[in-house]
Amino acid sequence: MAQIREIKKRIKSVESTQRVTHAMELVEAAKMRKSQVLALSGRPYTFTLHEILKTVQGASKSSVHRLLEKNTSIQELLIVVTSDRGLAGGLNLNVFREILRSELKNTKFITIGKKARDFAAKTNQDLIASYGSEEIPFLTLARILTKMVTKAYANNEYSKISIIYPHFDSTIKQNPRWVQLLPIEDETNQPSIINHQPSTNLLFEPSADSILSSILIHHVLTQIYQVLVESKASEHSARMVAMKNATDAAEDLVKDLTLTYNQARQEAITKELLDMITAQRAFE
Repeated sequence: MAQIREIKKRIKSVESTQRVTHAMELVEAAKMRKSQVLALSGRPYTFTLHEILKTVQGASKSSVHRLLEKNTSIQELLIVVTSDRGLAGGLNLNVFREILRSELKNTKFITIGKKARDFAAKTNQDLIASYGSEEIPFLTLARILTKMVTKAYANNEYSKISIIYPHFDSTIKQNPRWVQLLPIEDETNQPSIINHQPSTNLLFEPSADSILSSILIHHVLTQIYQVLVESKASEHSARMVAMKNATDAAEDLVKDLTLTYNQARQEAITKELLDMITAQRAFE
């Protein structure tokens, strides 16, 4: 009987956990849809801006811009973007593995998300700034980071500034991706969605040089903002899938425990019947 009560108690505990994970799954599903729309809607703007940058850069007659030149510094800067909370499967762990696999040297860190901050602390990284992934609006945070990295790069503090984050490929696939922010590369790793060839007879007001100076800063801002929304879409997608898997696993466990409970209960009833029959025959 003690075994039966223990199994029954465990069934109730698993069912309670299942209700919690199912509720979290529904919440994350709603957040996932909003974050996915935000991430996907920003991609065309990012791609188009890159095409405009190449056009303006080709028309500029000045020397190479400061944000396009390579620096002589031996230091590098890496911005790591993760979530604040866990329960997202291997989302953050995959980013950390990618960083450790790269064996970075002479690298300082800026972290976005509490998980990234904890990783930097545990691995004794040189952390210069840390932000929560939910404490500041994305656009505000992107502006802060843009001002920080462009100023540092212009002052020759770093030879390269990169960012790593979980890129949103689909609801069930979020792979770590590196993006080099500075120096700005001539070509991007992102596939272009624009099929037209830019015209060579364009007029620039006030001039291509002044437009280039402004658009380079905006290009960095746009890249950081897009990374933040992509990371958030990946987080909600990964957590929704993780909670769904946990709910399904709890349901399977309840079925197995229910079967074990019924078997134990049947054995107890059978044993009681045998005891009754044995006692009755003893009085005959």
